[in-house]
Amino acid sequence: MQKSEIDITNYLKENTPNMISEWLDSIYSMEKPYTSFVYAPLYKDELRADSKQTASLIIDFFSTDKEQFESSLTNWLNHMYKRRMENEVPLPEVLMTLDKLRYQFLKWSGKFAIQTESFTKNDYYEVVHAINFAFDIINEKFTDLYFTQIMHHLSAQQSMIEEISTPIISITDHIAILPLIGHVDDDRAKHLMETATSRCSQLNIDYLCIDLSAITTFETTLVEMLFSLADILKLLGIELVLSGITPKMAQQMVLLDADIEIPAYHSLKEVLHEKV
Repeated sequence: MQKSEIDITNYLKENTPNMISEWLDSIYSMEKPYTSFVYAPLYKDELRADSKQTASLIIDFFSTDKEQFESSLTNWLNHMYKRRMENEVPLPEVLMTLDKLRYQFLKWSGKFAIQTESFTKNDYYEVVHAINFAFDIINEKFTDLYFTQIMHHLSAQQSMIEEISTPIISITDHIAILPLIGHVDDDRAKHLMETATSRCSQLNIDYLCIDLSAITTFETTLVEMLFSLADILKLLGIELVLSGITPKMAQQMVLLDADIEIPAYHSLKEVLHEKV
């Protein structure tokens, strides 16, 4: 490290407590406080410890030993990311607090440059560049982890929703019903096909009644799925019947000019009266 790098590094280390104090003041003086409880004054000591670790990570970036920085970054991510995710801290609030700490580093670096005659404009440029680059790396790594975890949660929730949205209920030994609710898009139609076929085969039923009375939009995707499912179930010796058909639904089914005929009833009550 050059002497200027050593000097600014030591200066930032010595003034880390001051930077953190000003950083905390900037958080608690906001007109609109953060929504997460981790930024509440009650948890000031924990927040101070977290910011101290972040400041240490930034200062490590000034070292020529980049392996040390990578190691510190990994430790920081494991600790900070875990705490923020466990406490469900919104990502924008995490990035905003990091930017506030970035500002403190730039501010105190400027103070050092002003009071140190031997610290050239080029030295100051290199320091500012290093600070911004280090914070950018932290933001990028943290955001990537956050996004990956969010997508994992969304995928798990979607799988749960799909399972809940395909409740095939056995009424008797011979008939089961599948009430559909809401909108059926391509992905849901595919899931319905797979689930209904597998579940009906397991139940060893003769009839599957799909009730459409709670469908919000009746589109071509759903119509095509119904005809395809009827064809597959027919090969398994199972007859598909529909209930809750409206005049508009009937017209759309006719417009497709499908060869397969699916028995349709006005209500589920009619189906049960005839089939049970």
